[in-house]
Amino acid sequence: MLKEKEPKKEGIVMYFENFVIFGINYKEYELQERESFLKHSPLTFIKQLYEERKIIGYVVVSTCLRVEYYVELADNYTLSELKEGLNMSQLFFKEGDIALNYLFRVICGFESVIKGEDQILSQIKKAFSTSLEEGHTTSTMNTIFNKAIELGKKFRSESQISHNALSLEGISLKLIKNKVKNLENCSILILGVGELAIDILKLLKKENYKSLTITNRSYHKAFEISNIYGANLIGFNEKLDEIVKSDVIISATSAPHLVIKYEDIAERLDKNKEYIFLDLAVPRDIDVELSTLENTHLYNIDDVWKVYYENLESRDTILYQYEYLIGEQIENLNRWAMFKKGLKR
Repeated sequence: MLKEKEPKKEGIVMYFENFVIFGINYKEYELQERESFLKHSPLTFIKQLYEERKIIGYVVVSTCLRVEYYVELADNYTLSELKEGLNMSQLFFKEGDIALNYLFRVICGFESVIKGEDQILSQIKKAFSTSLEEGHTTSTMNTIFNKAIELGKKFRSESQISHNALSLEGISLKLIKNKVKNLENCSILILGVGELAIDILKLLKKENYKSLTITNRSYHKAFEISNIYGANLIGFNEKLDEIVKSDVIISATSAPHLVIKYEDIAERLDKNKEYIFLDLAVPRDIDVELSTLENTHLYNIDDVWKVYYENLESRDTILYQYEYLIGEQIENLNRWAMFKKGLKR
């Protein structure tokens, strides 16, 4: 397994010492711990610091596997004060050159479950774009993230590491196909029409199944998606009736609470058939108590990764061969900072 290298100390900290990353990810903490972190609403605290000008910019990268905050501290506010204010022992913190190196490793896929996968690049691009549109970034952060995105594209182009790579949606579908006897005989229900749900729909379009139904709180958005992928559409208030009729239920909503509760559905399920529930949401959508039923099999996002065991060694080799691109981009960023400050080598 590739370990994170310490970047060179060649003056980078003096330029980017106010750049800080903190958060929680799948490597150190299980799903339940990541959910607990989200319930503490650290973003509320970050927004408060931003209003008080203790933080002058921030970008939030929130996925099913990581929740990370990329911030630029004001000159009169320290990392120690940030840690004290958050008061969350399970967080990791990185600053200056270490933070830059970490961001570049993340966007290249070094820190992903599937090494070199493409999804993290698009997720960081989207997170940065959102903060930029909302006016929550700084000129320094804009340069850092533009350099990171540029690197992420170059790394994949030159290394070709993501060629034929499994994705989260691909692994999810593989898990389902491993659990059901015949997908062609299955009725599938998908709750939510976010990015991950749409990616799964793209894959399902190439498969044979008995029926496919989608539902979402926003009916208009779901209507557009159903037309694109030829899926049946039901109202969100009809989901329980549809669950009873379905064989595979995939839930990937952005709801902060359970959308399928044990007490609402347990007695309604057909005791003469088996149900596969796949909960890809964080926080989770589906009540874990459903797994106590004999004919119900419930899997969550952490279970999905247990399916993935292939090509790890070869991917690590590719990462090692092209890791020098990270060092080159950090040096490019360092030169930009020197130019901005009017310094010369």
